[in-house]
Order: sequence, then C-alpha cells, then structure tokens
Amino acid sequence: MSVLVGWGRGQGWCPCSALSLLTVPKECGPAEFSCRSGQCVALALRCDGDHDCRDGSDEEGCTVPRPLLCRTGEVACPHSKECVPEAWRCDGTADCGDGTDEQGCPWEEEPCGDQQWGCSHGRGCIPDVWRCDGERDCTDGSDEAGCQPAPCQSHEYPCGLGACLNASLVCDRRQDCVDGSDEGGNCSVPCQRSCAHLCYPSPQGPRCWCDPGYRLAEDGLSCVDIDECVERGDGACSQTCLNAPGSYSCACLPGYLLEPDGRVCKLTGPEPMLLVAVQSELFSYGLRSGHWEILLATDKDRVVFSLDYDLVERKVFWMDLATESIRWQGLDLGKKGTVVKGVRSDCIAVDWLGRNLYWTDGAAGQVLATHLGAAWRGIPEYTVVMDGDLDQPHSLVLQPLAGLLYWSEVGSHPRLMKASMDGSQRHVLLAQGLGWPTALALDLPTWRIFWLDEKLGGVGSAHLDGTSVKVLHLSWVRSPFAAVVCEEQLYWSERKAWSVQHVDKASGKNRTVLLKRHGQPHGLQVMHPALRPVVPNPCAARGCSHLCLLSAGRAGQCRCPTGLTLATNETTCLPLHDSAFALLVSPAAVTQVYLKDLPMTAGSQGLPPHQALPLAKVGRLSAIDYSVKDKSLYFAEVGGDSIGLLRLKDWGRLSWKVAVAVEGTVTSLALDWLSGNLYWIGGQPPSIHVAAPGGRWALELLSKGLQGAAWLALSPRASSMCFVTAAGSRRPGAAVECAAMDGTNRRAVWRKAWAPTSLAFGGVGTRLYWADCERGTISSVELNGSHYRVVREGLHGLSLFAIGEGFLLWSTTSNNGSSKIWHSRLERAESWWFPMEQELVAMRIYSQFSQEGTNGCAKNNGGCAQLCLPNPTGRLCRCSPGYHLVRGVACTLALPCRAPLQACPDLQGCISREQVCDGRPDCLDGSDEADCPSTEMGTQVPVVAPSGMSHVEEQKPALPTAAPKPRQPAPSLPTASGPWEYGKPFLEPPSTEEVLGAMPCSSETCNLRGDCAIEAGRVTCHCALGYRGDYCEEAEVQPVAGPIALGVAVLLLLTAAAVGALAYMRRRDRRRRTSSTASTRVLTLYHRESDPEEEDEEEELPPKSDTFVNEAYDGKEVSSIWWRPW
Repeated sequence: MSVLVGWGRGQGWCPCSALSLLTVPKECGPAEFSCRSGQCVALALRCDGDHDCRDGSDEEGCTVPRPLLCRTGEVACPHSKECVPEAWRCDGTADCGDGTDEQGCPWEEEPCGDQQWGCSHGRGCIPDVWRCDGERDCTDGSDEAGCQPAPCQSHEYPCGLGACLNASLVCDRRQDCVDGSDEGGNCSVPCQRSCAHLCYPSPQGPRCWCDPGYRLAEDGLSCVDIDECVERGDGACSQTCLNAPGSYSCACLPGYLLEPDGRVCKLTGPEPMLLVAVQSELFSYGLRSGHWEILLATDKDRVVFSLDYDLVERKVFWMDLATESIRWQGLDLGKKGTVVKGVRSDCIAVDWLGRNLYWTDGAAGQVLATHLGAAWRGIPEYTVVMDGDLDQPHSLVLQPLAGLLYWSEVGSHPRLMKASMDGSQRHVLLAQGLGWPTALALDLPTWRIFWLDEKLGGVGSAHLDGTSVKVLHLSWVRSPFAAVVCEEQLYWSERKAWSVQHVDKASGKNRTVLLKRHGQPHGLQVMHPALRPVVPNPCAARGCSHLCLLSAGRAGQCRCPTGLTLATNETTCLPLHDSAFALLVSPAAVTQVYLKDLPMTAGSQGLPPHQALPLAKVGRLSAIDYSVKDKSLYFAEVGGDSIGLLRLKDWGRLSWKVAVAVEGTVTSLALDWLSGNLYWIGGQPPSIHVAAPGGRWALELLSKGLQGAAWLALSPRASSMCFVTAAGSRRPGAAVECAAMDGTNRRAVWRKAWAPTSLAFGGVGTRLYWADCERGTISSVELNGSHYRVVREGLHGLSLFAIGEGFLLWSTTSNNGSSKIWHSRLERAESWWFPMEQELVAMRIYSQFSQEGTNGCAKNNGGCAQLCLPNPTGRLCRCSPGYHLVRGVACTLALPCRAPLQACPDLQGCISREQVCDGRPDCLDGSDEADCPSTEMGTQVPVVAPSGMSHVEEQKPALPTAAPKPRQPAPSLPTASGPWEYGKPFLEPPSTEEVLGAMPCSSETCNLRGDCAIEAGRVTCHCALGYRGDYCEEAEVQPVAGPIALGVAVLLLLTAAAVGALAYMRRRDRRRRTSSTASTRVLTLYHRESDPEEEDEEEELPPKSDTFVNEAYDGKEVSSIWWRPW
C-alpha cells in the first residue's frame, strides 16, 4: 500500500499515470503555490492544515503555527506533535509522522471473515484468492508459504521437486533440476514418435512437446492452440484480446494507446482529471501531473454531494443537499444555474448522449430524469423513469451507448438492477452475496460493472449481463460513497476515513490513498473525452415535445414531465385532463378513468383513480358517446324520448339538455365528431337515424332488414358506419354490417359471428373490432371484409369491449355475478384487471388525437342547408321530412297536401291516389308514373272526382313528358292541420321567416320581370310593365293591329267589353288562387280555414292560399313552354 504525499502523508505514485509524478518543477500561475515537488496547488490551500503538496511544503513556514491543542474530531500525534482527524485513526495508513495513529488498532485482533485468509501471527487478513498467487501480500510472506507449484506447460518438463524446466534442457547430460530428475533413465532412447511439433528425450522415454501457445492433446501427439483470451480472462489484456494460433495480442479502443508491455491501454489526448466533492468544495486532480485546484467553493453549511459532468456544454452538475436542488457550473466561464429544486438524491448521472440528467430518490423509491439543459422556472419539468418496487435505490450509473441503466438498492433485499434508460425491461442483475452496495462504477472498455459493499467490506465486479461475478473482501473498504474506474484503477471515496483511495481493478491490490482532507468526500468522477464517446443521438430525430429518453437498442422514447401525459402520437405531451381515458358506463353513472392510471397488476383493490361524471335526474342509461373537442357527453335512457347532452366544460354548473327528441328507446348511439352529426338505433322495429348538429334536422337513414340491430359504430375519417343485425331465421348468430355514413353501399363484412357486441374502430378507422360473448373472443376485420383475425381468445364470461390509443379494455362476469375490468396493450400478451362492483352497459376509450381528421362534412356542413352525410367519395346533402332538396344542397318546405290528396315523391305537388299510375305524368318529374304496371304513357284513364273534391280539375293541363324514374320511398309528410305522421316531431316546424331566410328573395324569384319583396311574411312580386302573375310569369295580352281606320272603330267597340271582362277576371283571380301543376314556381301551400262570411257568399271557391318562392324554378324555361303571347 502506498500514499500520495500531495494528498496525505508519505510517498507514492499514481497508478493511472504513464508518467512519473516526480515531474520537473514548472511555473505556477499567480493564484497558485509552487510546491518543492513541482506541483502547483491553489494559493487558498496554503497553510490550511492539510498537506496538499506531495512533500507537504504548502504547510511549512506558516505564520500562524498549528495549535498543539487538537480540535474536536482530531487526535494528537504524541511524538510528531501534530493533530490528525480522528477518522484517520486505524484506517490502514500512517498519518502521524510517528505512526502512532495506526498502533493498537482493534482490527488487528479481529478474526478474518468469509473468503479471507489470515496472515500468520495475526498480521491482517487478505482475500483468499491472493493465497498462493505468486505474490507476497502478507508482510511476512506467509500467504505464499506451503503452496503447490503451478503445473508445467506443454513445452516444459516437470522436475521431481515441482519446478518446471524447458524441454530443450532435458537429457542434455547436464543436471538442471535440483534433484537431477532431468537426466538418466531412458534418455538414450531415440525419438521415433509422430509428434505434431517436436519430440524430446526424457528419463521416462521420448515425449512430444508443443511450441509455446499450444497444449498437448490427449493422444499425446497432437497440439491444440491455447486461447489465452479465455484462459487468462481479464488478465490477458486490459481491453480487447485477440487470439491467434500459438499466441494472442491486445488492442485498444479509440482514445487509448497500447503500452509497451503489449497489455495495458492508456488514455491519450488531454490529461484525465479526477473530480472530487469534499464537504462544501469541488476539486479537480490531474491523474498525470498531480495538479489540482478548486473548481467550486460553496458556503460552509452546504454539502456538495453527488456530482457528474458534461463535456459537450462544459458543465459540472452536483446535488446540493442544503437547498435540495441540483445545480451546475460552467468549467470555463464559471456560469452557474439550477436544474431542478425540491429533490433529495444520493446519486446523479449525466446521459451525455441523450442529453438528460438522471437521479435517484431513495426515500420515494424512484428514478427520475430531466433535460440536461433544463432551467428551474418554478415548475417541475422532470419525469419519473421508474416508480414502485424500488427498495431504496442508491447509486446509479448509465450506459448511453447501449441505452441501459444500472442501479443498486440497499433496502431489506439488497440487489443490483438493470433496465432500459426509459425505465422499461427492468430485471435483477445480481441479488446474491450483497450487503449494502453503495457505490457503482462502469468500466465500458471491459464491459464490467464494479461495486463497493459497505456492510460486507469488499469490492465486487461482474459482466454487464450479470455473469462472471468476482468478489474481494478488503478490510479497508468501510464506508464507500462513490466509485469510478480509470484505466487499470478503481477509485472510491471513503466517508469515515475522509479519503479517496484506489486499487488495481482486476486484483484489488496496490491500495493507495490518493486524498485526505478535513471533510467527508462524496461524489467522484474521472473526466476525459474517451470515457464518453460521441455517437449519433437516437433522440435527435424523434421530435419529442418535452423529453426523450434513450432505450435499449439505440432508440429513443418520448416522455413527459409530471403533470403531463404522452398523447397517442407518442411525441406530444398533454395535460392530464387532455390525455386518453376510458368511460365506464353503468345504468346509473358514468365513470372516467385515465389510461395512465390503469394498474399494472392483477387484482388491484377497487377502482383505480377515477372521477364520476354527474348525471342528475337521469334514469337508466342505455348508450353514450363523447365529444373530446367540446367536452360534451351524449347519452340515452331506457324508455326515454330524447338523447341528452351534458357539457363538461364548467364543472361548477352542470346541467343537461335535450340534444334531439326521439321515439322509442335508443339502444345505441354514435357521434360523428367531425361533422357533429348524431347517429342512433332506436324504435320498433329498429331503424338507424341521424340528426344534424343541434338536433334541428333529422331523418330515418336505414329501416329495412335491421332485425336485432345494435352496437352502432362510426369511423368519421373513413365516412363509414357499422352495426350488428340478426342473422335471420335460417341460421343462428348475427351479422356485422357496414355502410357509408349516408346509408349507401350497405354490405355484410362478417357473417360468422355468434353474439357480437361493442363494435369499435381502431387505428386510423379502417379496421373494425368487436367482442363475441359466445365465443369468448375479440376479433377484427378490415372495412372491406378482408384480413379477419382473432385478437384475444379464451375470455370466459366476456361481456363488453373497447379499443383505443393502443389499449384493449374488456369486462368479464363470473357465475357469482362479480365483474372484472381487464386491460392490455394491443401488441402485448399480458393483461391486468381490477374488480368492478357495478353492472356495465358500455365502455369507450377517448383521446384528443383519436378524434382528428376530416371528411366531406367536416367544414361548413359540407355546404348543405340541413343534413350533410359523409361518404368515402365526398358527401350527400339530405333534407329532413317535410322538405325537399333543391340543387343538391338547399332544402325547401314541401307541399303540405290536404287530405285525401298525397304528395308527389319530389314533394313539389299534390295528387290524388287515382292519379298514380293513370298513364299521365301528374308530378313535375313524372315520378307518379314510375314503377307502374305496363301502361303506356299518355293513355287516358277516366278520373272520377270523389265527393268533396270538386276543386280537383277533371281535365289536367298538358305537361312536358318526363322520363320515368324509379320510385323513391318518400318520407311521411305533415298534413295541413294534423300532426306529423313521422312519429313525434324532432322539432317544431320552422317559421316562414326561417324558410325565407334560407331562400333569398331576388329578381330571379320574379323571373327577372319584376322586383321581389317580402310583405307580411310572404314573397310578393311587383311585375314590370307587360307582365303579370304571382311571379310575373304571364305576359300581358297584346291586341292584333289592323288597318288604322278599322282599328279605331274596333277599339271603340271593344273598349266597353274589355272593361267588363277585365273587371270580371280580376274579381275571379282574387277569389281563386289555385296551384297549377304546370307551374314549377310553387314551393308550398299553407292552407287555412276560410272565413265563414266568405264561405256563405262564395261556397264554390277553393280555400285561399299563400304562395311562396321556389328557387328550383327556371323562368325562361317555363315561359318558353307554357306562356305564349296572345
């Protein structure tokens, strides 16, 4: 054992140096003191009571002599008249000049422990592996006494007394063995054996022998190469060993140079610097020159605990226990800063590749991390890397090149652990033979991890995979705090001995005390570029919004600070309330559970952290859906007459309102979160309905073939919807059907289901998932019916299912009625569960990113006046009952026909039942003659007006021939005075002003022949000269000109008749405004009861009517067909 004088007492050398420390004196700076030994130490260390120069010259000639009365915590050296710290007594190093601090020590009488061997006469204990290793380790050499000689190699001859002799010296007629056993016997027998290498004579007869580097095979003739890299292990080379036939060679990693001995690799480039934290100061020590200086001096009441450095930004980081913060200081300009506050850590570690800072929290049982460039702004910006099942984590080391993290736990079950640097793939590295492994160090060139054990007093090492474990019990290892490996040396800080020491990392020998000062040393690091090679950072291209942690396999994983959670895009961090969550729906409540809070254990007690959504005055729930953007919950009740809407933006004032009125129980509902449309299944027999945002417009979308329809699911991005229908009487089971969200392209995508439930879309919305309760499976299929697969099977008691954000969620019910909620990652096989006491009717998963995308109705309602229904190719505009579509986008009020008349399929005219399929097109589009029995168009069918229908004209005006069209099922229409025939109305009929507001009044309304105005809520046309009619559709009668003389006479004769005729015609027009089926300008008629007085006076007249505008009218076309000048 040796001691470096510059840090303690005595003389010694630095084993991590290729140069002698006895360097030629050099010039020191103005702030340095020049030692006689050639060192330069900080001027502040002059006369501070510690020998900082190797020769102690910094403490000579001090103006204030050291006190003879020792201070508290010191012991006096009686002969050398000096004081040394009490912690230095009996530490194995003589610190007093007279050596009295190492006399009468209790350890001299202590028995040796396990795996130790006691030197004779009680002069210490050594590791038992040092016994008979060829080196004298006991002061009296007793460890090498009585040892068996090492076996001779294949090119050597064993002498009788155990010595080994080169085979070439045997039978050479000269006695080389002490006992003469190498001569005589059968030496004269010539070599006639077929030896692979050489044959030599021996007293036992001819023998084969092999060249150095080979071993004689069992046949006694052949030679086998010796793999020195395997047999010698770590002792062959300090870094890389390369075997060759008959020999081997050593190689070094970049940044190292092979020494002349051909075995040891030394660092090249700048001098390696040892960083040491002692009490409130931070020192740097040159391992080549012995030069050291103070990098940092804090207040005396502070403790610089753990430390680490970053050469990229030239910073040193340390844990400040007094302020419970991690701080940093620049190595060049002395800038300072704070990374994080409110933490207490035993160990910090810098990830120089991924640019993060890690630390342990032993009390909380956590490993945490933050960005290396983080600056404290009052809000924590760190993430919890690992939490739970950590038993007092203490020391921590990183291997960024492989994305691995190693740490020690010193709790009730001490162990060494290993994990990916993102906290995943955690497992035990070593759990046997440990006491308190308080100091860890990685030696990347040899791929080994070292630890020092405070309880057992020893040094251990193992490969990074936990194999090749070696343990040395050393009596001088008492209270290690931190450790680091440099070249061939293992350095560590001893808190009780107030020193920094090092030994040969392979053998544990050649112990040297490098530093002794008044104060406890803590953090320790060696700073050199080759120890932290720079390679491409896997996190550079990851695009994480906050933190990126390295993971095994040279990858990067995005992580979020506390209070935020990772979105499903795996790059963006969101507030917790915006993160993915599940809604568990029971008949009486809706419970919200965030996916990040789902327990990763089976059988957790009770629900995980959750929140119950308030639903006051709500009956038994049957279905729900949720809008993440609006934070709105849509729900339906069993036996209810509406779908409710609960907005959750303001928790302080929650009340729900009716979103849309319905008829019958809603069994399933789904929200198109892109357009805002609401779809649902309801009624008996069941049908699929859709309502526009706000519930103002609604219609029945599908009604045929929906026996047993249930579990409606939407994929707004794919503009598709899917649902379950009963298979029918011919076979059992059910079918999974899909269609466009406008009701078109309906088809079955899977017909082999038994009891499908909980349909849901996953991923980008092109794959459909469902649970089959009878089969106990969760299955999926593409929207086109291809690539069917079973995702999970063997799920006994399966009842409900949900998918989203890469999670699967399902519920099972046992025979005793108890329920479990299971959850699992989609790509993983393991699953966990927690109990659920309440019965569930639905479960859904939502997130902000799950409701993104676009479809044909996502913007401005697709340009539709009422309902915009998306489909894979775009969108389809539809109108609710009582309206008809105009120009593909607009909706106008349909004609309310008075019984017994019925509306045309195009809702633009009224006809009697006898006019349907009578051979004449009575509707404008001729649809009353479509799909009729074979009757040629134009055949006259007598029409008999029923009683009470005298206002129906017997002779219909000629109509333009319209091509027959397939009859479309027309929605039921409201009668003029009766209730809606389509069940209960979804809303009150819109006012005239609302309709007119949707259909502007313009000159086009008046066929460009007058000015349009709204008077008393009605459209009125003020016709230009020469035109007349409600819409200026009639030209004034023009007389035929004749000879002037005759014309004057005729004019005088006709004047009187014209006046009378005109008066009669105007009176007739005022009393009878009838809707001609030849006019395409009529929008609708609002019938009203006739005034009794008018009925008495003119019973033969039909009821009065009000005429409204129809934008579908083309004035020029109608004029050219119907109206001719007289």
